[in-house]
Amino acid sequence: CSKAEQLSERMPPISVLRPIIWAVVDTMSSPTAGSMVMGLSTEIGGILSDNCSAFEHQVADLKIRQLSRLTQATALLYVSAACFVFSGIVDALLPAGMGWIQQIPQVVLFAGVVLILVALFSLIGYGFKTMSIRKMQFDNNRSRSKGRAS
Repeated sequence: CSKAEQLSERMPPISVLRPIIWAVVDTMSSPTAGSMVMGLSTEIGGILSDNCSAFEHQVADLKIRQLSRLTQATALLYVSAACFVFSGIVDALLPAGMGWIQQIPQVVLFAGVVLILVALFSLIGYGFKTMSIRKMQFDNNRSRSKGRAS
């Protein structure tokens, strides 16, 4: 049995891995994550540069937490991509018949998939929290404008 045949028996079919790998590469390479970080940082800077009210400090605090959540999710995506690469390299270099050590690439691959799942849930949470912060800002602005109109 050649090394290539052994690899093909142990590894899941590429058709299973391809969508996962493309999702990671697409998410990491999209300008959206970078522009979201930059936009959020600019917005936080704008809030903090002015003479802030208590409400604006509260919003800035929430947005800083959002920035942290976004940065963590992006880092998880990068680590998951590293797990995929590391898994492939280790699997290609391991000789056959090494017992439980041969399971390491599959465990690392599984860890990469789990990290993607955690990152995606984090990004979903980020999106929902972003909407609640915007609604809070909208409600505050609306109540201030009603107070001025009276």
